[in-house]
Amino acid sequence: MKKECSIYQSQVETFLEGKLTGFDRQNFVSHVKKCKACHEELAIYHVIFSVVDELNDDDGEETSNYMATLERKLGTVSRKDAIMTNVNIAYGFLFAGVMCLAAGVILMLMQIF
Repeated sequence: MKKECSIYQSQVETFLEGKLTGFDRQNFVSHVKKCKACHEELAIYHVIFSVVDELNDDDGEETSNYMATLERKLGTVSRKDAIMTNVNIAYGFLFAGVMCLAAGVILMLMQIF
């Protein structure tokens, strides 16, 4: 991982919350579009945030195309970048599933004790 990646990876949550603005947002988007590691980190967090939002949403409407919504947040990307994103989507779903399972186990254990 490059030295500057730690800076951009620390901004992932701020970006997804819509609190990263101006020059910082522009630099973040530019870096994430070029850096595979940071893009993967952003994709994983985006899927997790989306799943949690859906679980907390009372209307029950599901968003099945998480990566399309992420790419809209980043702006248009090249076809090559979009293909690379789809290759890694399974990791995002796997991580989100594990996190949901862990949360369920913790809630179940809290009820037992």
